[in-house]
Amino acid sequence: MKRDFLSIDTYTPEKFMEIVQRAIDFKTGKVEYGNLAKGKSLAMIFEKQSLRTRMTFEIGIAKLGGHAVYLQPSDIGLGTREPVKDVARNITRWCDIIMARVFLNSTIVELAQYANIPVVNALCDIEHPCQAMADFQTIYEHKGRFKGLKLAFLGDGNNVAHSLMLSCAKMGMDFAIGCPEDYEPMLGITKRALEIAETSGAKIEIENDPIKAIKDADIVYTDVWTSMGQELENEKRLKAFPPYQVNSELMKHAKDDAIVLHCLPAKRGLEITDEVIESPNSVVFDEAENRLWAQMAVMADLLS
Repeated sequence: MKRDFLSIDTYTPEKFMEIVQRAIDFKTGKVEYGNLAKGKSLAMIFEKQSLRTRMTFEIGIAKLGGHAVYLQPSDIGLGTREPVKDVARNITRWCDIIMARVFLNSTIVELAQYANIPVVNALCDIEHPCQAMADFQTIYEHKGRFKGLKLAFLGDGNNVAHSLMLSCAKMGMDFAIGCPEDYEPMLGITKRALEIAETSGAKIEIENDPIKAIKDADIVYTDVWTSMGQELENEKRLKAFPPYQVNSELMKHAKDDAIVLHCLPAKRGLEITDEVIESPNSVVFDEAENRLWAQMAVMADLLS
């Protein structure tokens, strides 16, 4: 039976940790990886612009011994020129694995439904699971554990926040989001995280007060206030989010050794100040590098 990676909820805690450790082993050279995808082809479907996702998947499959085929929106017209299910069934005949960076979760679900090869969610409107895997690799490298830590997310309850909240719940890490009213995470995702947290012992908090959210945090995370596809809301969002800016004043409420994460690209001077992103606490470029290693671990697992 073929496997996909569409959501953080795909993984058990044991599998999650296995992927994190494998990513670290790839990065440190502890495990050889050059032939794990020898002769394999990765189809890369993009509906959105990308720097990190395209670079890290394309380089990652090459490091594993395979190769990538890049499909931009104008190449296939996913769901317009050709139905999603037909694209999936065509690619299945030629390739060994698909990654897709799309606007709608329903698109990634339909791709997985009709493809007979593994499908990786490289971003949709509901989740960004590959980003979360890289984030948790970074946290483990810098903190050496997950349990007993607190991750504070400041900003929009978006796809990144969803995947982080589910990851924290799964791995026993406390999670607090500080966000304006009407920008909280989706109720269904929050409910699922709370269910998982009952087993792991994680604490999940949704706060409208940024100071309460960030208090005593070991990891401080933020993301852009207006994501791709939300441009019409930009003016409204720019009025709602300034209290949640990650700046040196807000960072005083986190632990002194708190690390700062951002999935990038960053709007410096909006969700985060230049001072904080360039501070010794910032590990955002370690985090960006780890997109490569975490995704290699995900692909190697799905192709095994």
